[in-house]
Amino acid sequence: MALKSAPADTAVVRVTGEDAAAFLQGQCTADLRNAPLVDALWLNRKGRVLAHTVIAKEADGSFLLLCPHLSAAELIAIVTANVIADDVVATEESAPWQRAVVWGEISIEALAGGRLFSTRRFGVPAWDVLAPAEAKLPWPTGEFAELDVIRISAGVPSVPADCGSHEFPQECGLDAWVSYSKGCYLGQEVMARIQSMGSLRRILRKVSGPVTNGLELKTAEGKSAGWVRSAGGGVG
Repeated sequence: MALKSAPADTAVVRVTGEDAAAFLQGQCTADLRNAPLVDALWLNRKGRVLAHTVIAKEADGSFLLLCPHLSAAELIAIVTANVIADDVVATEESAPWQRAVVWGEISIEALAGGRLFSTRRFGVPAWDVLAPAEAKLPWPTGEFAELDVIRISAGVPSVPADCGSHEFPQECGLDAWVSYSKGCYLGQEVMARIQSMGSLRRILRKVSGPVTNGLELKTAEGKSAGWVRSAGGGVG
């Protein structure tokens, strides 16, 4: 698959302060200690999904958070909700950047004047792109709807459209973004309980056919089996 890019309204937030590393470690689902770049979820105390971010650990000790589905103000509100006496400051850095997503099967190494952050949220190799506002991106322009069909076909849920404030990560197949070994974080007790019990009442599944967003799915007996959250290209 040749590389393509599409504009994105990604929120960019930088978290600084002496307590930034310890604070973020205790808030999101990813283990930040040995990973310079991770996909992470943000949960409420009941273990439900509030947000998804790509988190990059910077050389100066700060952290860059990229969020594809919330505004910077909304993301800052979630990230800093539990700041009490911590030396933690979150500031928006979206404005200076041209933001995009690039995807395809060919790896990319660098972008002159810009930055690339790999993400697993589309089911194919993909990168969040931050480039200078005046830069011309070196990849052919594609449609974001095309990437969304690829994501749905791969069975990867979008936060919060498919997995949001009423869902556990495990119900949506997002276990890979949850650490069960890093220690305490917001929602961790619920995650541990789900892991130990090993059972869920609901689960996200891929369906094929003439499906549309919001369509109610029923069993052969006419009972409700669920609703389509995302659809495109004959899959949902």
